[in-house]
Amino acid sequence: MTLSDEVFLRRAIALAQYAREQGGDPFGAVLVWNGEVVHEAGDRSVACSDPTYHAELSVISEYCRTHRRFSLEGYTLYSSTEPCLMCAGAIHWSRISRVVFSVSQQMLQELSGGRPKPGCAELLNVGRQRVEVVGPLLPEEGLTVFAGYTLTPKVERHRAMFGPADASNGGVVV
Repeated sequence: MTLSDEVFLRRAIALAQYAREQGGDPFGAVLVWNGEVVHEAGDRSVACSDPTYHAELSVISEYCRTHRRFSLEGYTLYSSTEPCLMCAGAIHWSRISRVVFSVSQQMLQELSGGRPKPGCAELLNVGRQRVEVVGPLLPEEGLTVFAGYTLTPKVERHRAMFGPADASNGGVVV
């Protein structure tokens, strides 16, 4: 772990804390190019009514659209928690070169009581492309954002925030 890894990873953890304070899940991501933060995001999936709006996916999607980039070769993604299956897919397709995370999927599942999920390294490195995956780093700091936090299904929190979906309009919340 380098000093810059610590700095950027701590920024991702701070974003996770901010996302939690804003009513989101405690996840944050920072995208870095040549030692500079180029984009960052926290989880906003419930607030935006978008189950795919995880921190990692939004930081990739927003940056690529804004800067008209399709490939993020040479970029590093710092994540407060090891990317999930969906986010690992986005990392793969965007060709990010390096991923650094704090809390592992295994640690997260121990907190949530959920089923074990695969780590992102095995998903990212199945084809020709190779992604350097580093973590868990600073796990004690990463776990602090989960202290006292109850991981409840997003659909339940969405329902509490916006009310039940109306089945007559295809389940769209209006």
